[in-house]
Order: sequence, then C-alpha cells, then structure tokens
Amino acid sequence: MSYRSTVARQTESLADSLAAARAELAGMDLSGFGAGLTAVTGIGASFAAAVVAASEMQRRGRRAVAIRAVDMAEGYDLADSIIALSHRGRSVETVEALRKLPGAESLAITNSAESPLAKAANHHVTQANGADATPSSTGYTATLLVAGLVLDAITGGKGTDWDALPGQSAAILEAADAKMDRLGRLFADRRAIDCVGAGAALGTADEASLLIREASRIPAAAYDTRHYLHGPMESMDETTGVVIFGSGREVELARQLDAIGCPALLVTSKSGIADGRTLTVLEVPHAEDRILQAIFDIFAPQLLAATLSDAAGLTDTKFRYKQSDTKILDPAA
Repeated sequence: MSYRSTVARQTESLADSLAAARAELAGMDLSGFGAGLTAVTGIGASFAAAVVAASEMQRRGRRAVAIRAVDMAEGYDLADSIIALSHRGRSVETVEALRKLPGAESLAITNSAESPLAKAANHHVTQANGADATPSSTGYTATLLVAGLVLDAITGGKGTDWDALPGQSAAILEAADAKMDRLGRLFADRRAIDCVGAGAALGTADEASLLIREASRIPAAAYDTRHYLHGPMESMDETTGVVIFGSGREVELARQLDAIGCPALLVTSKSGIADGRTLTVLEVPHAEDRILQAIFDIFAPQLLAATLSDAAGLTDTKFRYKQSDTKILDPAA
C-alpha cells in the first residue's frame, strides 16, 4: 500500500488493533509489572513511542523510563520490568535488550506472535494494524494504542475512552488535510526542519522528525522545548521550518518563529490561536492520557511528510540505503 493510503486507514487500523489487543489482554496476568522500575524500549519510531508510553506511566504514578537498547548493553539489572516495542518484532537491538535483562518481567508489543521479540518476552500483545508503508503510519499509532491498553491493564486505569479514538482520528485527519495546501507552500524547499515538544511530546517530535527525514529526505531533528530555547533554535530562519507540539511555552515559540518569518506548524490543544504570516495552527482535542494525546498530535506530521514527499518527487519511494544487520530475518521470507 502507498504511504498516503495507509495514513488514511487510521480509523480502521485503530479499531482493529483496539479489538485485538483487548481480547488478548483480557486473560493476561500482568501483576509482575508496575512494581519497581519499568523500562520502555524500542528503536527508531518505536523508541519515539517508548518516550510517550514511559511518560504516561509516570503520570499514573509508576516509576518508568524510556531507555535505548544501547543503555542496556551491559545488562546490570537496570529495570525490574521491561516493555519492548517493535512493529515487526525483528529489530536486533530490541531483542538483544530483553536478553540482557533475563531477570526482568517482559512484555513485547509487535504485529506478530511469531516474531523474535514476541518469543523473547514473557508476554506478548498484538497490534493488528494491517498493512503499513514506509515510513510507518498505522504501525506507529497502533503501537501507541496497544501500549495504552497495556498500561490500563497494569495500573487498573479506566479513564481513557479508547472507543472514541477511531472516530476522533477521522475528524483530526480531515482538519489536518485542510491545512496541507498552505503548509506545502510555506514548507517548500526547506533546508532543514526542527520538531519540538516537551515531556511525552518529545517522543512525538522525534517521530515527526523521522517521518520528514524518511519521506522527503529533508534533514530534521527533534528537541525538548526548553532545550531548544537554550541554543538549537539559533539556526532557524526564513529558509527552515519548525513543527511544534504543545500548549504551554510552545505557543510563544510559535509566535516568535512567525515574527522572524520561519514557517512553523503548531499542533496544540489550546483554542483561539490563529494562523500567522508563516505560522499554521492545527487545534486537536485535549487528552489527559499522554498516549492518546500523542496519537492526536501525530496525524498532521504524517500528512505533512506525505505532502513534502510529493513535492520532492519521492512519493512512496523506498529507503535508498539498505541495511543487512538491523533486522532478524524471517526464514520463511
């Protein structure tokens, strides 16, 4: 399937993943999680999702950190439990991370119970997102959704209305799509694009930067909001662009960028913020659950990446640089 068509499948993908994960979790004993320190790990887009999931676990009063596989290279019992994210379950580093912490209770979220990561973990939950494309769209949002359901099962949380998500996703995608012509003009020929957000939104910013790099081959990077103000934004001007997530200091940052003529997209749940000369605003619903908020926030960057990809003549172009050692090969493939 094409990248755009998979982005458009979010409503179906999320509904399917919701039903499948709920069915699996209904009979699963996750009492070994939530006591002590939980590490949430992954690589690439899955690490971006890990940042979001760990932040939400902290919001629920549990000790949790997002941790890269390299930080578990020596093992050392760094965590009491580990949640490992990988869409296909074949990322070498994530599988190795579980092997380095054999004493930790482990759970994997992948799209296949037969994947190496699923088999390496004590527990596995399937994300039934169906077909995905490059870069990932339904795979990323389904990972977040299933992680949210897993945290509900671990913490006993019942406050998030996951059933409303498929319908909300359709509405947000429609609103974001209406902004793409303008964003396509403003973000044309950028020499670099920064993506900025605080806390859980740093994970969203990381995923947005990956989408832009992979789909349009424009250099992009992710920054925490306060870190960005301490120097990294100095290279921004009318030849660059910034994608911002948040409703606090991010709003002032967006207005400052507009004042200097740097095109920016602000994805925010704060109402009443108008578009500027070079600022485009997408208002999304507010969610207390940081995982749900991250799903709301990523739809616009997914469409922006597609728009920039089309403009660069790279629609549905695959990765140029094939790697032979990042995935555990499927013998049946």
